[in-house]
Amino acid sequence: MTHMMHDDVSILSAPAMGRAFPPMTGHAVLHGMSSSPAHGQRMLNISALCVDRHLGDHADRPAISGQGTDTQPVSYRDLHERVCRLANALTDQGVQRGDTVAIHLPLMVESVVAVLACIRIGAVHVVLPAVLGAPALGERLADCGAVAVLTGNGTGYDTPLKATLDKALHAAGSRCRVRLVLIVTAGDAEIMMKPGRDHHHDAVVDWYEPDYPPEAMYEDDPLFLLYPAGRTGRCHGVTYTAGEYGRLISYAMGMLSPPSGDAGIPGILLAMAWNTGQTALIVGVLAKGDAITIHGHARTAAMPANCF
Repeated sequence: MTHMMHDDVSILSAPAMGRAFPPMTGHAVLHGMSSSPAHGQRMLNISALCVDRHLGDHADRPAISGQGTDTQPVSYRDLHERVCRLANALTDQGVQRGDTVAIHLPLMVESVVAVLACIRIGAVHVVLPAVLGAPALGERLADCGAVAVLTGNGTGYDTPLKATLDKALHAAGSRCRVRLVLIVTAGDAEIMMKPGRDHHHDAVVDWYEPDYPPEAMYEDDPLFLLYPAGRTGRCHGVTYTAGEYGRLISYAMGMLSPPSGDAGIPGILLAMAWNTGQTALIVGVLAKGDAITIHGHARTAAMPANCF
């Protein structure tokens, strides 16, 4: 079964390219998400579906745990606070509803928080995998019009993420709209910082209040941007609305969840999805109230060498 799931993850991008997903039935449809929504209909903010609704009875249940990593378990209560702090930080730094925020990080706690914070404020999130070289990264930042980027330095990934981002932004030049860079750091290594644009993640985010009411969402609001895996050179991403993203979550969970429903989704499978720019599976795990397992060796194992 594990082999089958590993094979299947690569096809998640295929039906996403502008095609309608087949209606999901039974366990595949997550509670709170309609399988055939009406255009423009009001819907629950997916961030609330993933975090807030678990605070009543399961606030201390682990939401994120580490396997073979130094990651400390993060409860749903802690996750809520982190998401709200980042949501406040982004909005205070000028990120508005409908703006695009790029997440240039491996799968880690801050990555998950960033996805949910973007959803909470109504911003469009896009994952730009850590394996991207500077030219491809710059092209995608320019193409998606990202105004903010979360990147890392010394975060356990072999690629120097911040240095790659600096080269990408320089190459993109005036075509790029990035005005805010938040850097997740580990260790004491010195980082080249551009005044006014670059900030240490914790130094900024920790100042903000741990409460942010989720924005009202409609099904035709843009929410997620995905670049097709395996494409090289210039390419355009596909934007999903909130309603389409909800159906993508149901599709991903229905296809990849273990049939018994008891065992969790393996951490390496979550990392494989993340490394292709997919966030629906990660969000689906939280919507179910399960824990995301961050696998210590999954960050570099899932990407074909010729993907980018």
